[in-house]
Amino acid sequence: MRPVLFQLHWFLGLTAGLVLMLVGVTGGILSVEDEVTGLMSPGIVTVPAREAPRLTPDALVARLKEEAPGCRVTLMTLSGAPDGAARVRLADGPGRGTETYVDPYDGRILGPARGEAFFGTVRRLHRWLLLPGNGDGWGRTLTGAATLAMVYLALSGLYLRWPKGRRDWRIWLKPALARRGRALYWSLHAVVGTWVLVLYLVMALTGLWWSYGWYRDGVTMLLAGRPAAAAAARGMDRKGMEKKEAAPGPLDPAFAAFAAATNGRYATASFAPAREGETIRIRAVAPDAAHPQARDEWRFRPDGTLDSRDLYAERPLGARLTGSMLALHEGRFFGLAGRIAFLLAALAMPLFGVTGLLLYLGRRRSRRRHAAAAVQAA
Repeated sequence: MRPVLFQLHWFLGLTAGLVLMLVGVTGGILSVEDEVTGLMSPGIVTVPAREAPRLTPDALVARLKEEAPGCRVTLMTLSGAPDGAARVRLADGPGRGTETYVDPYDGRILGPARGEAFFGTVRRLHRWLLLPGNGDGWGRTLTGAATLAMVYLALSGLYLRWPKGRRDWRIWLKPALARRGRALYWSLHAVVGTWVLVLYLVMALTGLWWSYGWYRDGVTMLLAGRPAAAAAARGMDRKGMEKKEAAPGPLDPAFAAFAAATNGRYATASFAPAREGETIRIRAVAPDAAHPQARDEWRFRPDGTLDSRDLYAERPLGARLTGSMLALHEGRFFGLAGRIAFLLAALAMPLFGVTGLLLYLGRRRSRRRHAAAAVQAA
């Protein structure tokens, strides 16, 4: 059994290894996107705090109609910080539109954050390998298959390394850096792999969420006891969107009620224009939230009356997990220490591809030497 598992382990490592190295490094880069773009974009992501009140949502929408004639607001994210810019998605035709930052005090369009184009390319490489079709092309299939291979590589690597009998913990957890050649490569491959085993399993099992609909539905059913509400998450159909865009209702009463209910304390609050008479959904992140996906959901009627409230902290664990897949994938779910550990583990992915390849080439050279020696002895 072990020889078969070993052969499949190195075969998948050699074939899926390049994709996994790309996915790991790009994932590590993406995990610091907010910090990097924020540092590069003073005056865009942040604005000078002022004594003047910030524009209300309806006033901001009206101002944007003047700033960008012919465009409509499809999504708005307001920051609770006095120096935080608003983030708005503007569309000039069918579709989601593009995001830009806006000064919340005067509605002036500030543009996208510096570096967003670079991180957008890295994200497409991470998810779809920059192949044509993006999420509908072969890139998604390849990254999904590589992620499945990663689950096998982690579990089979643990099984193949499992000690027979008692073994000193230093052999199990301490790399033998004094060694050279294949012995050093094996030590790094096995010991560092043991360190990051659980992290890689979490990355892979959460990464499959975006690769396969059947997997997402199964995990949602397992954790939350209900199928994934895919249709609701994707929004209304084209006809419904056109109706909503044609006659948006007021946002101010709902947002004022939300601000009163939270005492004005929120990190971000996201909402979209709704058709006249429809409830308005506000997805908010509290200032002390554990991660950006720890969102509370509020629904208000057009007159500002509370329709429903769904607080993240009050949800069952399964519902919190299914609503926090990206935070789990990046390690943010486990706090700052988890985020740093996941970042380092992602950036270490090439180590396993390189050491695995060196071990494979070393075995081939060793077999050739033994074969040559056998021929000479004969």
